[in-house]
Amino acid sequence: MAETRLLLVVDDAFAARGRDVTVSPRITVENPTRAPFPVRLRLPTGEERTATAVFEIAHIQGPLPPYAMVRLQATTVDAVPVGTEIWTAD
Repeated sequence: MAETRLLLVVDDAFAARGRDVTVSPRITVENPTRAPFPVRLRLPTGEERTATAVFEIAHIQGPLPPYAMVRLQATTVDAVPVGTEIWTAD
């Protein structure tokens, strides 16, 4: 069974290209992939949903790991309220 880890807690969500939503804060990612990956959303209400995410790489040069924002595919801003936890499987 895959181990899960907390990727981030949403402090803002805004419409991205197409039907996607980009969430913040931006995070530091070791070896980021641009391939879609499954995530679990835990809303502040306790409800859980699944989604597909991709990393939007914002910084890829220098000695620090790249900064990235998480884009949730085929999701609406209303579906990702502030305080939502985004979990990923390791």
